[in-house]
Amino acid sequence: MLIFYHWFWSILSFIFAGLWLWTLLRQHGGKKKNQPLVSTDQNYIEAEDALKAAYHLHEKKKDWDSKDLSLILGITENLTKGLADVLIDFNWAEKDRKGKLHLTEKGKQRGRELIRAHRLWEKYLVARKGMALDEVHREANRMEHEITSEELEKLDNELGYPAWDPHGQFIPEPDGQTISLPKHSLSEAWKSGSRMRIISLNDKYSPLLAQLVALGLKPGVDVELVDRNQNILSLRVEDKNIPIAEAAANHIFVAPSPILPMPLGELPIGSRGQVTDIQGGGKHQRRMLDMGFVPGAEIYVIRKAPLGDPVEYRVKGTAVALRQKDADTILVEELNDE
Repeated sequence: MLIFYHWFWSILSFIFAGLWLWTLLRQHGGKKKNQPLVSTDQNYIEAEDALKAAYHLHEKKKDWDSKDLSLILGITENLTKGLADVLIDFNWAEKDRKGKLHLTEKGKQRGRELIRAHRLWEKYLVARKGMALDEVHREANRMEHEITSEELEKLDNELGYPAWDPHGQFIPEPDGQTISLPKHSLSEAWKSGSRMRIISLNDKYSPLLAQLVALGLKPGVDVELVDRNQNILSLRVEDKNIPIAEAAANHIFVAPSPILPMPLGELPIGSRGQVTDIQGGGKHQRRMLDMGFVPGAEIYVIRKAPLGDPVEYRVKGTAVALRQKDADTILVEELNDE
């Protein structure tokens, strides 16, 4: 009898999954080719959520399969196989001869649009509506599907073209790539007595995020690493000692905190430094980030032009020339060769 019930519920779940996917494909078949990709239909929203997850996979490994997608979405591989077929049907993804999936240009563009919309909405909800950091992720996840490209540009302009969302994630330009900062979790970067700056927080777990924010652990805050006892880390923030579980520290991402930051334009030829901050307006910050000047990145000062301006730098293996006025907006900490 138990075996019968087990098979009964397995078959019923499979049927429901098939009906859901059939409904989604049928609705897509009725869409006009030039119709804007903005919809409040729940099935379409779930497909876009799968696309956003696939975009994050694309950034990490370029090709992926339904098993990878199931891990990041937290659902069964049978369901993600159907979702992968939906992504292919929307022309957001394609499968190669080895069975690996790749995002198409259309898929990459829509994935970036969704990430950009999500992070701009989070910025708006915190800056203009006063919502708490742990409340905005779910609301932005709903609103990202309901905004047109024109409305998104107006929102970006209204906010002053910010480069970061409130959780410390980069907000890409309309046609630009998303950027991942060189950072480590607090657990990975642990070294007693050192100082770290919180760069970003994982915003997917609202209860944990609320606890971290209540403790004063937010992007931009400097923490001193005091002690580590088994699975408990002891931190000092200003004049407060804060114990935190190692499992929670895995959701806090940090970079070394600068001791004596200085403008990049003041670094002598032949020296190297590490980016600590970028000053200036949102558009300028985005441009510098797109060029590779992200917090934590190492920069080598190569040479000056004959008249002294611009100066050529090497960052992330690429030579970049900057005018003095732009270089001085990038704060760095000079690194000494040991």
